[in-house]
Amino acid sequence: MATKVALAAALLVALVALTSATSFDEEGSENYQQCRQQVQGRQFHSCQRFLQQRSTPYTNEDEEVLASYQPSLQACCQELKQMDRQQCGCEAIRQAVKQAQQSTRRYQTGQVYQQARALPRRCGLREQQCHFRLLFV
Repeated sequence: MATKVALAAALLVALVALTSATSFDEEGSENYQQCRQQVQGRQFHSCQRFLQQRSTPYTNEDEEVLASYQPSLQACCQELKQMDRQQCGCEAIRQAVKQAQQSTRRYQTGQVYQQARALPRRCGLREQQCHFRLLFV
């Protein structure tokens, strides 16, 4: 029993080490620099609007409220898919997060990041997961 727990713990540590080693290595890559240049100065209004709407705390998210987010989500996905390089979606989302943070309250920052993490999957982007560092503006 103790060996199984030790083995599981070792596998978990190895997995975390591998994940963290690959998630932040992207910043030094050529692709990252090209994406950064492509995204710099662009406005992602639809994504910003979606992130702001979804970060507003609701006590009861009924079907009508959830349906009201769909147009913003679809417009955001279109903005992300219009990038010249499809693998630049995460960098575009980072830019939209920065823009959304400028007009949201500090306590909403966690919700903005939570929604941003789900965007690649919701929009069907090549990157299924983006790694963000929580920044407070």
